[in-house]
Amino acid sequence: MRYLVTGGAGFIGSNLVRGLVEQGHQVRIIDDFSSGHVTNLNGIDADLEVIEGDITNLDTLIDATEWVDGVFHQAAIPAVPRSIKDPIRTNAVNV
Repeated sequence: MRYLVTGGAGFIGSNLVRGLVEQGHQVRIIDDFSSGHVTNLNGIDADLEVIEGDITNLDTLIDATEWVDGVFHQAAIPAVPRSIKDPIRTNAVNV
C-alpha cells in the first residue's frame, strides 16, 4: 500500500512512518517543519518522499495525495497558547 503521512516528521508521525515502512508500505510525508524535524526520520531504511509544504494549501495537498491509497493525518498545531492566539489557523491545520 502507498500512504501519505501529514506531519510525518513529528514525533508521532515519524514513528508511524517507521512502522509503515517496517511493514513494507511505501510512504510519502508532507510536513511544514514548524514543529517536526527531519532528524526524526533518521534510521528509517526506505526511500521516503518528503514534501516540505503546508497542508492547508489545496494545490500542495492535491499533489501530495495523488498516488496514495490512504492518509494518516498527524499534522497538528500542538500548543494550546498558539491555538488561542490563532484559532483559525489551528482549526485549518488540525481539521
